[in-house]
Amino acid sequence: MSLRARLLVLVLLAMLLPALALGWRFVRERDSEVRAAVKALAIAADNIAKGLEHRVLGTAQLHFGLAYSRLLDTDDRHACSAYLAEVREAYPQYTGIITVRPDGRLHCDSLQSGRDLDLSDRSYFKAAMNSGRSVVLEPLFGRLTGNSVLQIVYPSRDDRGVLRFMLVASLNLQKFADEAQKQSLLATPPDVLLIDAKGTVMAWSGKLDGPPKPGASITGSSLFQLAQAKQGGGTGERTEPGGQPQVWAVANSATARSAGMYVLLGLPRDALLASSELRLRQGLLVLGAAALVLFAGVWLLAERGIRRQVERIAHMVGQLGSGFHLSESPVADAIG
Repeated sequence: MSLRARLLVLVLLAMLLPALALGWRFVRERDSEVRAAVKALAIAADNIAKGLEHRVLGTAQLHFGLAYSRLLDTDDRHACSAYLAEVREAYPQYTGIITVRPDGRLHCDSLQSGRDLDLSDRSYFKAAMNSGRSVVLEPLFGRLTGNSVLQIVYPSRDDRGVLRFMLVASLNLQKFADEAQKQSLLATPPDVLLIDAKGTVMAWSGKLDGPPKPGASITGSSLFQLAQAKQGGGTGERTEPGGQPQVWAVANSATARSAGMYVLLGLPRDALLASSELRLRQGLLVLGAAALVLFAGVWLLAERGIRRQVERIAHMVGQLGSGFHLSESPVADAIG
């Protein structure tokens, strides 16, 4: 192997070792950033679930105050419905507020529809009959509006515990999902999915291609299996029908579980990797530029400072060994 080739190998080794070390560091930082992004997605899902819990608590307080209104405990259905219509205008997060009599008949209606409905077959009605004074939750599609709602039911009872009527506020789940999607505080707005315990889609807000519409069932999908497996909170990755990997976070929410709902947030895997991939490419670009500068510097030093000097010395030694002298010294010794 020539001297030049040996110097080249030494220069490449001098570059390769720090490049590998820095590259390994960049990859580790990238993995750490991806884990942080997935954790942030899980935290955002929990925050949205907390927002739902606050809505439920606020509705319970509203029910408690409305229960003492004399207008709700009279036979004047028109006046009662007009009063609830005014209340609903002040609280646009509800699609409607109604009262249900102990026999299950619709009485007051904020939509002032005048319809006669028997709601005794509703699960929330049956649960509220036996719930004492506790609030009952049930996700469903309203009969009056057809919208996906979370029914928040408060049984109003007299001092003896006898049921007077039930107050039912219908929280608009699609509106809630749209607001939550915009207020997630993530760099990329996530997909927000609300499904009930049977796998029925209650609301979906986001940019995912071809999402199931409210009312569709995803019971047999891997996403619903993930929601069931992570109902205590967690994350997982699923490939959507379009072939795009999607990372999902399932919220850990006692309120959602008591309502028979799952709150999920999803982001494409590419979106989670976007910032870390950009920093990785930038780091590798800087590393490559630094390596080229190092290679050029070391190569010039080895070429001019070592190889050429060695070749010059070797050439001179060869000439001296063959008895060739370029010139004689003009300096005379002591005897001339």
